[in-house]
Amino acid sequence: MKVRVHPKDVFGLIDSVPNLLQRKTSSGWFVPQIDGLRFVAIATVFAVHIIAYTAGTNVGSVSSPWLLGNYEHLARGVQLFFVISGFVIAMPFMICANKSDRAPSLKDFFVRRLTRLEPPFLIAMVLTYTSLVLVHHSSARTLLPHLLATCTYTHMMVYGTKSPIAFITWSLEIEIQFYMIAPLIMTALKLRAWRRRLVLASLAIASLSVEALTAHAHPVIAASLVAYLPFFVAGIIACDLAIASDFWRNQRSPRWDAIGGIAMFGAYAIPNSGFWGSLAMSALFGAGVIGAFRGAALASAMALRWLTAIGGMCYTIYLLHVPLIYLFGRFTRHAFIGHTQESNAGIQLLSLPLPILFACSLYFLAIEKPCMNKRWMRQLVQFVLPAVQRTVAAETLESNLQHNIPRHTGGDLLDSELKA
Repeated sequence: MKVRVHPKDVFGLIDSVPNLLQRKTSSGWFVPQIDGLRFVAIATVFAVHIIAYTAGTNVGSVSSPWLLGNYEHLARGVQLFFVISGFVIAMPFMICANKSDRAPSLKDFFVRRLTRLEPPFLIAMVLTYTSLVLVHHSSARTLLPHLLATCTYTHMMVYGTKSPIAFITWSLEIEIQFYMIAPLIMTALKLRAWRRRLVLASLAIASLSVEALTAHAHPVIAASLVAYLPFFVAGIIACDLAIASDFWRNQRSPRWDAIGGIAMFGAYAIPNSGFWGSLAMSALFGAGVIGAFRGAALASAMALRWLTAIGGMCYTIYLLHVPLIYLFGRFTRHAFIGHTQESNAGIQLLSLPLPILFACSLYFLAIEKPCMNKRWMRQLVQFVLPAVQRTVAAETLESNLQHNIPRHTGGDLLDSELKA
């Protein structure tokens, strides 16, 4: 019997994927532009690592030294992630401050960070460690201390270098440092609007000043929150302005499309020249985030379903994309048919994203998305405990039945046979 697949069914299935991948928010708020911005951040980080992988193969000549010398600017998607984190973390505190309500519970804040982020992170790190040992034949004993430091977000602090397990975790260490002091920073939100913005801006400048004065003597500081706090602050200020204006839902204009687009491009393009470069970059990223809400076209673009679906699972993509680039790159590198590294990088940028996104989607649905439900631990216990209880009860019943079965000795059997 032939099964006919109608094109409408195929398109309908494809169309349902963004809904399947739509992330859950513990607060119940869903602001699509935030996930659209996450898409921009993860796309540029993804791209820079694909280009770096291609450049590392040394296949082809370099026809544009400027391009290969500046592609690393795409890695500033990490700084955009910091701005988005400041925005998202500030939202519940800002809303409570505007309503004169009590600030969110610190216990709930930290427990939520722990239950939401740790399971996907720890599982990804163990999988990466296992692949390094089994596939790349790295020393398990040598890597184990690095795994422990990576899983406790202390690798930069302990070793002063990025983790050999997953070098991308340096930014997660900074995120954790921000989470630790975020509730303290959020106390400034109780001040009047102009005062709290002045306090936040002063905090950013002070942090960069400390980094500029001490980074040469203490290199670890250059890879700590001290150096990157202005990006989180930019996100907090952008959140303050957004909530005060109801996310500019009725104030969107093409002018802000231009402002937001130019600001975002400028943040990626400007040279990173220490104090002033970081300050300008954080301000530009903050303006770009505001433009994503205030721009008529940008707000619509950032809310596209496929963009928000991919942006919503950016955490999984961030954790797994580097090992997956090397895994799938074993197959796609046979497509190095160009004569230049630029053309080969273009081929990989077209070849690698689809299989990597598919693999990340499976991990997201199986591991990360369930953890977005803030009651997942309770539900897991409620699911597992009855099963354990049933197993124990069955084993107890079986044991009791075995003890109650009459046991006959050889003599008893002989007597019974004679009587028969």
